[in-house]
Amino acid sequence: MENEILQGIKAISFDFWYTIGRYETEAEWRRQDEIRVAEFSRILAELGLSIPLDQIERALEDTGAECEAERLRTEMEISSREVVSRFLTRLGIRKQIAGGLSELLRSFDEALLKVTIVAEPQAIKVLAELKRRGYRLALLSNTSHGHIIRRIMDREGLSPFFDHLLYTDEIGPRKPNPEAFKILLDRLGTKPEETVHVGDRIDLDVLGARRSGIRSVLYASNRATCYDGYPHPDFCIHTLGELIED
Repeated sequence: MENEILQGIKAISFDFWYTIGRYETEAEWRRQDEIRVAEFSRILAELGLSIPLDQIERALEDTGAECEAERLRTEMEISSREVVSRFLTRLGIRKQIAGGLSELLRSFDEALLKVTIVAEPQAIKVLAELKRRGYRLALLSNTSHGHIIRRIMDREGLSPFFDHLLYTDEIGPRKPNPEAFKILLDRLGTKPEETVHVGDRIDLDVLGARRSGIRSVLYASNRATCYDGYPHPDFCIHTLGELIED
């Protein structure tokens, strides 16, 4: 017997970060940035550019803030290649290291593989059960490095349950842009009223789903935050297991 959340539903979409996958600890998130600073310093030094660590760190932070503000304003993704290019421009060295861009980009992306990112508790069990019940499953993740998240999904045993994996650096529009959800529906082959989206962000997951006529489920983990002025989700869950409860 279906629970109320899944009544009339044929397809379920999930967010990645803090919904089906997460940093093992907040310290891992910070360590990712430290790895990038150290790797950038090493690569730039090998290219003959000695730049203080604090200057690299500040340029990365400022570039990240600039890109995030643009993402929020345009609701379009900015690729990691563009992030690294803007970082170099901010330091005034873009033209000096044209040949080193690919190595910097690789180190920027692969920092995610050097920290501990794990499947969310109950994710494997819940996805397996939903798949067994015949639901079409998709991932819709805001990210500038989808190819790395694919590797993490494979490593953590999450990929096999999904019919479609959508990363915003590959499709263009990002949540809460309705165009991202339109692409999702096209891939799934379902109508909005036959689809539910599960995520931990009211401003991205819930707002985007509601804009698109898709049923919304807020995964209210410890990181979930309520924002005044945003729509309430259709449902709120505290564990992924609630999706498969009768």
